[in-house]
Amino acid sequence: MRVLAGAVSAGVLALTVSVAVGPAAQAKERPCGQGKSTSGVGTKGTAWTLKSKYDDDGTPPNRLVAGEEFEIKTQAAGQRWSVVFSDNGTEFFRNDNDISTATGIREVHPNPVGRTSPNHMAAHAEHLDASGKVIEVIDGAVDLDPPPPACAR
Repeated sequence: MRVLAGAVSAGVLALTVSVAVGPAAQAKERPCGQGKSTSGVGTKGTAWTLKSKYDDDGTPPNRLVAGEEFEIKTQAAGQRWSVVFSDNGTEFFRNDNDISTATGIREVHPNPVGRTSPNHMAAHAEHLDASGKVIEVIDGAVDLDPPPPACAR
């Protein structure tokens, strides 16, 4: 009985380790490489985080995209923000009436990109009062090296 219990315990441990390590190993070997992130605070102290990475889930024929994930940790629900994403200075997403939830604002958007150029991914946000006057400004950016050759083949 002890031998059987030991074998079952060893099997469960092996399965647990493979489940825990499997996704980490898979993420490490992403064909599009690891993402980059930065964080900070706006002009009035509101915390934010910007993440960007290449992915191969774009619309054919150009499946390669650089995605941006931007989070603003607002202090309350109902705040109005204007949020703009750009890639190498070219705007690809804008929401001038982004209303925060109790946990803040989270925007995630991809942009089709080329295979040979680096990408400067930026987010600009303005907290607006009821009349449209700017209360706070957030600017963040990350730089992505050109995508790896194995990405989106």
